[in-house]
Amino acid sequence: MRKAWWILFLSSALAQGAELASWVRESPGYAALRAQRAEAALALEAARAGLLPTLAPQVDYAKTSLSESLSLGLGGSLAVLPWSDAQDALAAAARALKQADLELKAEGNALFLEALGRYLEAWLAELDLALAEKRVALNEAQLAAAKAQEAQGQATFKDVLEAESALAEAKASLFAAQNARALASARLERILGRAVAPKALPLPQDPPSLEEALAALENRPDVALARLRLEEAEAALAQASRDQALPQGSFSLSLAQGGLDLSLSLDLGAGALGYALGYTALGAAEGTSLRAGASLPLFAPVQEANQKVLENRVAQAKLALEAALKDGELDLRQKHQARLLAEAQLAAAETSLKAAEASLETAKKRLQAGTGTRLEVLQAEVGLLQAQRTLEQAKANLLQAHYALMDAMGIDLLGGER
Repeated sequence: MRKAWWILFLSSALAQGAELASWVRESPGYAALRAQRAEAALALEAARAGLLPTLAPQVDYAKTSLSESLSLGLGGSLAVLPWSDAQDALAAAARALKQADLELKAEGNALFLEALGRYLEAWLAELDLALAEKRVALNEAQLAAAKAQEAQGQATFKDVLEAESALAEAKASLFAAQNARALASARLERILGRAVAPKALPLPQDPPSLEEALAALENRPDVALARLRLEEAEAALAQASRDQALPQGSFSLSLAQGGLDLSLSLDLGAGALGYALGYTALGAAEGTSLRAGASLPLFAPVQEANQKVLENRVAQAKLALEAALKDGELDLRQKHQARLLAEAQLAAAETSLKAAEASLETAKKRLQAGTGTRLEVLQAEVGLLQAQRTLEQAKANLLQAHYALMDAMGIDLLGGER
């Protein structure tokens, strides 16, 4: 049931910002993040190649005062034991790729949230410009009314000067709004790598409950990274314990007959099998030889000290994981509370907008009835624009709070295939 909710929530929520997410995925900043992940993937492929057998030509020539020998052949090695160096390198590369995936999601989400903030900034700048233009129109009408009243003796010269000052301030605000819009558009283009005309984004629906948000704690990249670091520390400790317990030894077998030489060797420490097949052109010898050797350290202070260091790292990694879980839970609670607050502020802004719409409708009816003035209508229109601007700001706050919560839940805001 929880899995079904997760799929439905993820698909409906991500659909709201799909277009913006697509732009972010195509941005220069995200391309750089993907390049870092691709490097980790190549390192994993290289580690997998380390498990394949190797083959190389071999030449051996020796000459003394009594003899001379020359042999030609092919030889190589193959990781055959579970504790081989190649297996350790593969496990380390796999963990590195997991870490790269988690970092890509975390940094990609951060990039999306930054782009969302810039997008909303540009959109609100458009509304600020429209509001500033309307205020200029209102102040122009107020100045005209003040001059007309002065001519009729109903206003003083001071009233006209105050109206002119208000108009000058409104024009200065309009100039600032124009500059702010240009700057916001440049910032948005900088992060997306393209020019975009911002528009209102639809609001997300069906927010998760606090219980659902807390259930996503393990999906957070910081928690997953803490677990991965614990896994890495435990793997290093296990490897050190293995190296300390296993004897260092090797076995070798060689066969020589009719100029053909076959040799096999097994290194217990490295977990690799060596092999070679050659032909001796000069100084050929025949026979079979078997050699074996092993050593077990009875007193190794360096290894014992290193073991304690690795044990301490494991303990630290466990503490770091516990801290990540506690911090993650607190962050989820805060982000969920912030989203609820943004919803309440949006409801208040919607109520204010309805009041502004009613005021404008009243002003228009008064004008039609001859009991109101055009100036009152302009004032109501400015009030309506201000209420709409406040509503759009509340919507922007809700969008940012919503996607911040999704990020805290470990959801990939950019979607798509890694």
